[in-house]
Amino acid sequence: MGIELGGRPAPADGRAPHGVALAPWVRVALSPAFLLIVDLIAISAGFLVAYIVRFVLQFPVAEEVHTLRSYASLLALSVPFAWAAFGAYGLYRARQLVNAVDQAFLIGTAMLVALVAAVAIASFAIRGWPDYSRLLLGYVWVACTGLSFIGRFLWIRWRGWLASRGTGVRVTLVVGAGAAGVRVSRHFDRFPHLGYRVAGFVDSTLPLGGVPAGAAMPVIGTLDRIDHVLSTYQPQELILADPTLSNLELLELVNRCEGQPVGIRVYPDLFQTLVNDASLVNLQGLPLVSLRASELEGWQRTVKRAFDIAFSATILTLTAPLMLVLAAIVRLESPGPVFFAQERLGQDGKRFHAIKFRSMVHDAERQTGQFWTVPNDSRRTRVGAWMRRHSIDEWPQFINVLVGDMSVVGPRPERPMFVAQFSESVPDYLRRLRERAGLTGWAQVNGLRGDVPIEERTKYDLYYVDNWSLWLDIKIILRTALLLLRDSSAY
Repeated sequence: MGIELGGRPAPADGRAPHGVALAPWVRVALSPAFLLIVDLIAISAGFLVAYIVRFVLQFPVAEEVHTLRSYASLLALSVPFAWAAFGAYGLYRARQLVNAVDQAFLIGTAMLVALVAAVAIASFAIRGWPDYSRLLLGYVWVACTGLSFIGRFLWIRWRGWLASRGTGVRVTLVVGAGAAGVRVSRHFDRFPHLGYRVAGFVDSTLPLGGVPAGAAMPVIGTLDRIDHVLSTYQPQELILADPTLSNLELLELVNRCEGQPVGIRVYPDLFQTLVNDASLVNLQGLPLVSLRASELEGWQRTVKRAFDIAFSATILTLTAPLMLVLAAIVRLESPGPVFFAQERLGQDGKRFHAIKFRSMVHDAERQTGQFWTVPNDSRRTRVGAWMRRHSIDEWPQFINVLVGDMSVVGPRPERPMFVAQFSESVPDYLRRLRERAGLTGWAQVNGLRGDVPIEERTKYDLYYVDNWSLWLDIKIILRTALLLLRDSSAY
């Protein structure tokens, strides 16, 4: 969600914290350019694996067995085309090397483009062009995509392991010690493998040395002394997370950083998020900036609904035996019903009852009153705590999806009392009700679960509402599946 300003991201300086120089081989291996070698090995191995499966193991039986040498020229063409395609899809840029789901999609697409281009050139350039096995080409695509992804995954994990131990990190300063700045700082503390180390805050409202509530680092300087702060701490990144900065103050800050080896990024507020995806429409000489479409078109709703029905029916069918076992365990552990139905607000403010496995003692809210679940909530049962940790208690909500109350992906539904409260304090909050509520959403896969400001969650919900696509839904579902086993914010 960050926005880059200044057009000059700081180059990695190859240094660990406190100015300790890295070994040359480590500095080279940590750079995205090292992935050229990783891809060369992965693509070569992919060709070999595909050849073995097709012509050695003969899956299926081959009418004619080709020699491995006959594919050497195709491999020689495929590697540079793959490098070019990977580069065109941004797979050698650091910002594209974080999300596994996005990478898998981009690698698969780029590899397909490279193979098509290589085969096309080979058919014209090579005399006596061999009749390549079409099935083998399919195996090559699958194997090269998979091995390239595995190679990058291992490289990223190694780079993250080094970063979590302080090697090759980027010293970062956060401008703004308010809620947004603290969220940025806490995010980097929570995910040290990203390689950012927040040295402190630059803020003019808190005293020097003061530590903002919820943060671990103090205020180390003020905006009017930003030159001194930059020369003292020599950061590689400056993240602007103060929504109260005026346009004039923002431009002045960027100008004062001119010539400094520091990258500038903005943690956006709602308006900046919208503008980041704005498009210019020219209506017969009348220029208009389009921030968002009013709502999904009819065909888009049809596609989304068809996907919801197919996906929820499949999941309910596959998990039915396990849900029967869970229902029996819930009933045996504590008295009360198996399911817990709670009133929520869905699309256009329609009320419905979201179905969940009961994870708390019976009539918990009647005994304690209504409030959001907190960590180590004493009202949870033992099996309920486990189910909530892995979001298994929400599986019955696929029934809500099947009958049309919810969607697989969308803004999470809230209770009417909270909607009334948030709509008065959060600008544009009700716009998230334009679409069906979802089992999971863009906010949830970006770590905004549990005790996070509703303003932050709303930003992500509105981004989803304004930028829906079927691929975005699929990406969110895949990222949700990856989070189920390691999401510490679920309770």
